[in-house]
Amino acid sequence: MRAPGPRGRPGARRHRHHSGARPRRPRKDPVTTTPATAVRDLSLPTEPGRADTPVLPATVTAVTSPAASIRRLTLSSPAFRDLVLTGPDEYLGLLMPEPGRAVPPVDPTGTNLRAAVNALPAPDRPLLRWYSVRNLRRDAVAPDGSPTGEIDVDVLVHGDSGPGSRWALRARPGRRCAVSPAGGIWCRASTRQLLVADPTAVPALRSILEFTRDHHPAELADLHVAVLASGPADLEPGLRDEWEGSVGTLATVTGATVTEQAREVTTLLSGWAAAGHPATGAGYAWVCGEQGLCKDVRRVLVDTWGLAGADVRWVTYWILGRERP
Repeated sequence: MRAPGPRGRPGARRHRHHSGARPRRPRKDPVTTTPATAVRDLSLPTEPGRADTPVLPATVTAVTSPAASIRRLTLSSPAFRDLVLTGPDEYLGLLMPEPGRAVPPVDPTGTNLRAAVNALPAPDRPLLRWYSVRNLRRDAVAPDGSPTGEIDVDVLVHGDSGPGSRWALRARPGRRCAVSPAGGIWCRASTRQLLVADPTAVPALRSILEFTRDHHPAELADLHVAVLASGPADLEPGLRDEWEGSVGTLATVTGATVTEQAREVTTLLSGWAAAGHPATGAGYAWVCGEQGLCKDVRRVLVDTWGLAGADVRWVTYWILGRERP
């Protein structure tokens, strides 16, 4: 979920969008691996909540790179076999100890996970960062043949630019960690929606699209999507092949820097308002990514589109130029 910001690099900026009917391209590799029973409430009329925040020991069992700037960690734990997500964009706290160390007992009851981790002695204190659940497989098999569950999390990496990136780049199968499920954010508050995501939020976005396709397919055409990135290296391949022609709009906005991406996407959204684009009839917006970008998008949606502030659900995944606590 959270990851360091895209580094600036030269390159032309562009934004493409498509709306309306178009023949669907064949899927190259359907990526839905979250069973329907893993989400507590398939209707999701309001934002879900999680009452329990267990800390579950886990082990890294695989490390792959779906794209040049994405490090996918596969985490295994028998406890994941019974894990029930609150929503498709569920995020979790990933506790990352130093090499050779295990995560000490952490009890966030009566406080929050950050406070519970900070209360640990400094030598035992693991790193804590937040990431989206990209995939959940509750019927996986461990290397020793025993039943287990698996979670994939995607970490956006641009060199050793943050503690989460450094840990992910050095992670190898057998590395110990722990996760604490925190809950989902997105809900079906309105049939017509706008979804805006930078690369750190694209794993959650794709899970939302997969959930809608699997459980509410008639609503896909009313989802209007804007994805921001510095280039293909920031995105798991197949987004356009998988979703163009299914969702109402799929716009990709590219820029060498986060500031440029924010400028381009607000220009795009203002243009949609001027043109009476169908997306402007949305009753709910989900906007996730860098803090300043989210604020800029929210401002356009409230001031130009006329959405009520309460109908724009924006969440800061990271902050440009500042390490989150």
